[in-house]
Amino acid sequence: MNTKRDREKIITKRAHALLVVLGGGAGIAILMQGLLSFALPTSAESVMDVPKEIRSATTTNPFENISIEARAVYVFRLNTSTVLYAKNENEKLPLASITKLMTALVAREYFSESAAMTLSSDDISAEGDSGLRVGERWRFGDLLNVMLLVSSNDAAHAVASFVGSEGRVSQGINTTLARASFVQMMNEKALAFKFEQMQFFNESGLDVSMTQNGGYGSARNVAELFAELWKKYPETVEITAHKDARIFSQDSIAHILPNTNEIVGHIPGLVASKTGFTDISGGNLAVIFDRGIGDPVAVVVLGSSYKGRFVDVQKLITATLNSIQNN
Repeated sequence: MNTKRDREKIITKRAHALLVVLGGGAGIAILMQGLLSFALPTSAESVMDVPKEIRSATTTNPFENISIEARAVYVFRLNTSTVLYAKNENEKLPLASITKLMTALVAREYFSESAAMTLSSDDISAEGDSGLRVGERWRFGDLLNVMLLVSSNDAAHAVASFVGSEGRVSQGINTTLARASFVQMMNEKALAFKFEQMQFFNESGLDVSMTQNGGYGSARNVAELFAELWKKYPETVEITAHKDARIFSQDSIAHILPNTNEIVGHIPGLVASKTGFTDISGGNLAVIFDRGIGDPVAVVVLGSSYKGRFVDVQKLITATLNSIQNN
């Protein structure tokens, strides 16, 4: 490529030639146009003249100055296993009801959605009331929907008893032992996935004591677990993309339940979501949404506040969508 001085010499020679041939006012006008066309580099030349380091610096990272309240964050592009953003992603933190993602995965690996079960008084003894009734008969898949959508601790309690007893809870099986067996299955599954920070003490994620939560894991663990559940059993988590749902038990009792995810209607391409909150854990939220056609992304925040988790996730989703132009 010519140096700047070489180009100036060429321009001067061409200008002199034009003046000799044309002369007069018309010649001057054409000369000016010629000078401009010679002096202005092509678009390719202008880009090449900008040092690579400067051109790279002009590409902004939408995550660079993001302010997040959560203690841990993980934004993971599922199809390419690309980490878009991470903050303390391997720190072991309390999960609260995010625990129910593992509950659902283990449950589905042992029973199909069409299995039938009947609720006992013990099943609905957990903290919280999601409207379930003693003696009410349920299709297994529908009860899992209740558990995930409204984060029902009663439903999680019932699922753990049913699966932990191998479906024989109605035959006088000790439900406490059955649930302990189920929690052991959850921990074995975490080990199988090599989720080193993941550990469970109950099936719901409720605080066990003033200092201990029912489930622990890292933001990275949660993203990978959620992705596995969604890929393997998409029908189980599909309901969590809705604002609310009317779910019927096999006794034709209608349960109108709201999604605990308050921003479910403000997430474009939402595929699935799960909330979690206790005094120990603070605010947690995990979502999977389609960034583009066939481009699912998992976003997880742990250790935020009750409202802050929703704000955090919205910021991360916005940054993720803005990062499309940089990928």
